[in-house]
Amino acid sequence: MRLTLTPLALLCAGLSNPLLAAECAAPFVPVHAIQGNSDKSPKAGETLTTRGVVLSVLYADSKSPQLLLGSIAADQDPATAEAMLILDNQQAKQRQPGDVLQLTGTVREISGMTALTNITVAEYCARQPLPAPATVTLPVASLQSFEALEGMWLSFPQSLIVNDSYGLSRYGELVLANERLPVATEVAVPGDASKALMAKQLLQEITIDDASLKQNPQPVRFPTGNLSAVNTVRVGDTVNKLQGYLLHTKAGYRLVVSQQPEFVASNPRPAAPAAKKAGELRIASFNVLNFFTGEGSSPRFPTKRGASDANELQRQQAKMLAALSAMDADVIGLLEVENNGFGSGSAIATIVQSLNQQLGSEVYAFVQPSEKPGSDDIMVAMIYRKASVEPIGTTAVYTKAPFDKGSRPPLAQSFRHLESKEQLTVSINHFKSKGSCPKQSGPDSDLNDGQGCWTPTRVAAAKALTAWLKTEPTGIDTDNVLMMGDLNAYRKEAPLQYLEQNGWQHLAPKDAVHSSFVYRGRSGTLDHALASPQLKAKLQQFHHWGINADEPAVLDYNTEFKSKAQQQELYAPTPYRSSDHDPLYMDFKF
Repeated sequence: MRLTLTPLALLCAGLSNPLLAAECAAPFVPVHAIQGNSDKSPKAGETLTTRGVVLSVLYADSKSPQLLLGSIAADQDPATAEAMLILDNQQAKQRQPGDVLQLTGTVREISGMTALTNITVAEYCARQPLPAPATVTLPVASLQSFEALEGMWLSFPQSLIVNDSYGLSRYGELVLANERLPVATEVAVPGDASKALMAKQLLQEITIDDASLKQNPQPVRFPTGNLSAVNTVRVGDTVNKLQGYLLHTKAGYRLVVSQQPEFVASNPRPAAPAAKKAGELRIASFNVLNFFTGEGSSPRFPTKRGASDANELQRQQAKMLAALSAMDADVIGLLEVENNGFGSGSAIATIVQSLNQQLGSEVYAFVQPSEKPGSDDIMVAMIYRKASVEPIGTTAVYTKAPFDKGSRPPLAQSFRHLESKEQLTVSINHFKSKGSCPKQSGPDSDLNDGQGCWTPTRVAAAKALTAWLKTEPTGIDTDNVLMMGDLNAYRKEAPLQYLEQNGWQHLAPKDAVHSSFVYRGRSGTLDHALASPQLKAKLQQFHHWGINADEPAVLDYNTEFKSKAQQQELYAPTPYRSSDHDPLYMDFKF
């Protein structure tokens, strides 16, 4: 951490200042002495008098505005913060930056932040110029470095990178860091290595706040020009000219901006994938974000996982079709499709029918297994372009353990590529997620090694899937085999390690970190494609199409927590934020 302070002593004469009112001449405890040099105030619980200059009136538009009070003169100890919180609505409503106040109250720790509360005496003393903001760069040396800056006005001279926008529309916040931070187990082995990386990353990030306590703010202040369906802020974008006040809250440290930062779209929205070359076969995987039609349910809406009403379903379907049609794939594995059969009105039938309608002809068809693909509310599915491939053999689904609970049953289908006459088998998969941890401790619990819960269950799924595909479940003998889908595991985690150590070759290039999902400010890949060596040799290109994970979630089809105006301003029937996972696609040349 680099810290530069302009001492307030250079800006005012302290106790000898003739502008100070007589009643402000009483002794006082300096702000830095109240803060102390540890994570809690050494004066906590004491009633005392302090004096300082108002740095900011926080959340002035709320029912509970707050004051930040800065030191009259900074001390020489870099471990003590030079500002503190004042919790008194009356003073917050009356005062403005630059006012010098003398206050008597009780020191408390409020959600980790030192504050003066229960104000009994409040005297206006004078006005003076504000200090310059302290200069800070990320990463800081330790979490204690943030504590030493608590309440202070800070300036970040470096360019910072957006790492998360999950709370943007609900709370007006973004997570920034000095670089794009990967999920630890995407790049480091679970255990000591991943935990060390996670600890390091905590020193690299800061949450910024739009300076409003309003939930679901209108407009959404970030990025410059306010958020809309066409003016987005993406993970990977750059933020410059950042200044604000550092608060400590239950959720950790956050910077309440004192001016609008500068946003640069350094990770622009990607265009549609390049067209396939002549003779190539394109295969894709796409998570349709719980596409539920509600067919067969009474009432039909709200659906169990997806659209709340017919309007939301229409919005969801439009975004999904925009993405599916733009990928121009010959075989598409689908995830999170409602498991409500294959008849008219079912989710999979609706996808194919509406996609064909958008394309203007009967381009796609879906494969249908002879048995129901499990009892889960969602299933995996597969569609194909009839002019490029034809299904051969049996449409196979594996419903036995460990796919009878948690992990969705895998689906396998063999195809003949009509142009080359080559045969291949494609399997689409969705392993058990990391959430909903078991109630009792055991091997499937979160072992705090970075992999989350249910790791042994996902490893069992990887083993069973490998063994099942070796049996040629479709009845077709081919060396060209592809396994893809949401494996709910990052690249260095045990399920992926098992697959790569047992004959499967990952199709993602090894020279770069890939991302298909963003969670809690970390980017990584849950969506994978692995192939037999024979099929890997025919690979021409492999990409994650970054249309979803980097986009703010509020740009999806949902209408909850949005005004009528926002339901229009934040929505467009485009591929962007059609799901929370990025689709992947790959081209093969036979």
